[in-house]
Amino acid sequence: MLYPLKFHPHLRFYPYGGYNIAKKFAKEDIPRDRTVAESWEISACPDAEGVIKNGALAGLNLQQALEKLGASLVGDAVWDLYGNYFPLLIKFLDCAKDLPPQVHPTDEYAAQAGLPFRGKTEAWYILDAAAGAGLWCGSRPGLTIEKFREDVARKETFAPMKRVPSKIGATYFIPGGHLHAIGAGNFIVEVQQNSDAIFAWDWLDWEFGEERRRSDIEESFKAAILQEGDPEDITPIPVEKGENLQEYLCACHYFTMERLRLRERWQEAGDTRRFTVLIPLSGEGVLHYDSGSEPVKAGESVLIPAKMGSWRLEPENELVLIRALVPMDLKEEIILPLRAAGVSDERILALGGYGIQNDLRKFT
Repeated sequence: MLYPLKFHPHLRFYPYGGYNIAKKFAKEDIPRDRTVAESWEISACPDAEGVIKNGALAGLNLQQALEKLGASLVGDAVWDLYGNYFPLLIKFLDCAKDLPPQVHPTDEYAAQAGLPFRGKTEAWYILDAAAGAGLWCGSRPGLTIEKFREDVARKETFAPMKRVPSKIGATYFIPGGHLHAIGAGNFIVEVQQNSDAIFAWDWLDWEFGEERRRSDIEESFKAAILQEGDPEDITPIPVEKGENLQEYLCACHYFTMERLRLRERWQEAGDTRRFTVLIPLSGEGVLHYDSGSEPVKAGESVLIPAKMGSWRLEPENELVLIRALVPMDLKEEIILPLRAAGVSDERILALGGYGIQNDLRKFT
């Protein structure tokens, strides 16, 4: 029997962590007596898998569930694309201190470098931010690899990037190769490829040996894709659905993100091609499916198997959540419906970020 899956998250206790993940969501899976940097809510990353905590599959981790259920879990099309590699990773990040300046490889560079992971394209949704908090996101104007090297040699390690203010409720798209870091005071939902591939050209106060530090610096120069553009945050595109609001946040060929503001029932027929991820941000409700129901509350992410069948969400007052999907056809799912709703191509294209890594441009 297939049903909505919930997980005990995998936790990362990096030096930049704080206490917000447990505090904001009253999550029983998060310790309150030590800082937590990241809660990997839905993860099949090797040695960092989330463990199912509800129903008949409780005790299995996500990778084990995938190997047991196959296409019934992820969907026929996703299985054809990825096999037993679960393609997404969902996280909360509590950034009490600055993160190291870093770059993630593309799929192509990860394969070329012989990494044990695929590339890592990600998107940040800013749940909360302290006054004055910022993000380093993208290359500063006029940056070249030679200038990048000079900045690092002078130990001006944040200088290669441009700093932008954190906007609560905004989404920032970070394709592989994009220079970035998260500043202190940010609380973030991250949707990304299932990968832990990372190169930092300054690991700050993290405990790494000099050989790893030197290697990462060189790999950062090789993996970087320098491109300029503005703005860094993506303007949401809202579409009213009765009393509900569906807002398109971000789109690439790895994932799409939407914010759903539900004031009345939200119903889905089910999609045997792919799974659905729901990340509740505020409020609560009940998710009904053919064989039962599951409570839904802020901070408790849900994985809906592809072949579970139809389902509906009944919010109590207002329920706000992020929905993440693996796209089947960006033109059919993003471009054409938004055009039909009267949205300009310029606004639609902005969902894919700027520059050469915008996956929507090929369809216009």
